[in-house]
Amino acid sequence: MSNSEIIQRILKGDPSLFEGSTAKNSLGWLRHPETYLGRWLDDIAAKLPRRYSKTILLGVGGSAGPGLFFAEASGSSALSVLDTSNPDSISSTDFSNATVIAASKSGNTIETLSLLSFALANGLKVEDLIVITDKGTTFSKYANDLGCLVIDGDENTGGRFSALSPFGLIPALYAGWTPESLRSALSDSYVNESVVTKAVAEAAIHAADVNFGHAYFQLQADPIISGGAMWLEQLVAETTGKQDRGFIPVFESESNKYSVSEIQHFHLVASLLAWHLGVDPFNQPNVEAVKTAFVKLLESDVPWTSQPVNYEEMQHNLRSATYRTLQVYGPLNIGNELCHLQSRIQNSYGRTTANFGPRYLHSTGQLHKGGPKNVAALQIVIRPKSKPIAIPGKTYSFHDLHMAQATSDFQTMISCGRHVSQLIVDDLDEVAEVLGL
Repeated sequence: MSNSEIIQRILKGDPSLFEGSTAKNSLGWLRHPETYLGRWLDDIAAKLPRRYSKTILLGVGGSAGPGLFFAEASGSSALSVLDTSNPDSISSTDFSNATVIAASKSGNTIETLSLLSFALANGLKVEDLIVITDKGTTFSKYANDLGCLVIDGDENTGGRFSALSPFGLIPALYAGWTPESLRSALSDSYVNESVVTKAVAEAAIHAADVNFGHAYFQLQADPIISGGAMWLEQLVAETTGKQDRGFIPVFESESNKYSVSEIQHFHLVASLLAWHLGVDPFNQPNVEAVKTAFVKLLESDVPWTSQPVNYEEMQHNLRSATYRTLQVYGPLNIGNELCHLQSRIQNSYGRTTANFGPRYLHSTGQLHKGGPKNVAALQIVIRPKSKPIAIPGKTYSFHDLHMAQATSDFQTMISCGRHVSQLIVDDLDEVAEVLGL
């Protein structure tokens, strides 16, 4: 197919360009600038609660990454993102005197719903709550019954392509952006022939590096600590990582910030990378499998016991893998320590990615299980220092949820034929010691 034909089919919003059956309900993002950057943005900005200067975003994956990206780009500290089930991170969060945004496209994201229940029981007032979810979800009904502000998402767009919809723009309005500054920064986001042509050319350059179904996608910042890089890592990994193929996002060089003006460009590039690989850009089958598994685990006691480890086999797998990944179930405030460990492992063993669980379950987790088979995962579970925190209305605690998510992903990776080892430790120094670093 010629580049000219690809460009014209994208401009027409032709879902038949892409593999699979999901594109027909997934291309709404192509028109998000027209939908949301005009009067809608001014009208919604006037409705937002503004009693406090501090805002906390509750969400994971595509409901959290855009907020982190916009906050990083503006340099604002007014917006923080809580995208975890880690008890230590949750217990250290003060929900009083704060505006809270709770975001979930599906309306059944267990992390978001659990965090919101906890926040409402620990200082959050309904008048300071904003819920973003797709119309008609159970979450939408619950939020309307509460009486808080409810903002509909676009039902024809998946989570990771939602950065220019309410899931990105509402957090941006709390992260130092105004409607005028957003319109200025995103003025090149409207899909036209020039924008699509540039993305088609870039995707073709990346596709030329594909070997045995995979290639590396170089990030210009570390996704552990960079909101822009974390957003792009999810977009590329979850869009392309399936059917034993995929682009592996890696960070190996000097760090540079991404610009929000690149969002629509990378939406197009990621979908075209999937086109080159011949995979459905808009599904995430292995992500759904893990969700089912950990819900099942929560029906009984969740033990904090490590899976058996064969250390010789673990070392062999780390040395021989196409790439390695560190899946760290720990508090979000150890990001710099994780960056250091990731760098040391990468220097010793080769290309290594890393991020926090359960954050990665909604992101690179799809690539780990559905992408290139020769991946070696080291799952690191850090014992919480806080006491078990009950989740209102549930029989399990955040301790249980956190460990269930780690265990279910470990088991799912094994069932997918991937190499994975699990270590339960008190800190990351123990991991370095085990690996002889």
